[in-house]
Amino acid sequence: MWRLVATRAGAVLATRAGAALATRRAPCTTLRMFATMHISRTSDSILDKEKRRQQAQDDIHEELTEHSREEDEEDMAPINERLDPTLMPDLYPDFDAEATETDDSWYVDPAFTPQPPLWQRRMQEKAVPHDATLFDLCHSVVEDSARVDVVDVADRCDWTARMIVVEAKSARHMHALAEDLLKAIKERNRMRGVELTINVDGRESDDWVVVDLGSFVVHLMTPEAHQTYDLVKLWTTTIRAPAVEEEEN
Repeated sequence: MWRLVATRAGAVLATRAGAALATRRAPCTTLRMFATMHISRTSDSILDKEKRRQQAQDDIHEELTEHSREEDEEDMAPINERLDPTLMPDLYPDFDAEATETDDSWYVDPAFTPQPPLWQRRMQEKAVPHDATLFDLCHSVVEDSARVDVVDVADRCDWTARMIVVEAKSARHMHALAEDLLKAIKERNRMRGVELTINVDGRESDDWVVVDLGSFVVHLMTPEAHQTYDLVKLWTTTIRAPAVEEEEN
């Protein structure tokens, strides 16, 4: 009897002790459950917002694309419905048919366009005819790109009447002028059917080239040679005879 009572009393105490322990643990478990549920709901809310934002962007992009496609379709009429401005100029008063013509000039590379020689371009610009005198031809070839002086030496030289003294910018420029001059003379002689002997001296020189054409001579010189020899001053300075003192009787 007493053993049964003691056993029941122990069971009751054990039950109460377990209930008390469970009651103390309950708050911790409840907090964990609430925290887990809050985190889960927060994550779901963030994912939902991200999905809605992405969906809104996709919808806007699709609407803009569709709107642009509709505008393009409205602007582009079928080929068979388009009007030709050249056939109906009254409907297109601002249409310029000449401006729409294809310009093929840009296909031509200027580097491969044949250019006339320098002497020929100068003759065309100055309108010097091929039947001009040989002196005028030579003078026109060199006068635009160099300093040119003409000296009359008929009264003091027995082998020529005039000199054309040309001061080039450099040795290379001097030789280029000499070649242009010779080409112009040969072309003139060919067109007139005339054979003329051209004497050239100094083709290999670095400072002075002479073209002797008989009645006149062309001197092509670098700036240094022009200053050193100063042919203009040499052939224009009056040479005075020395005064002769009378002997005293």
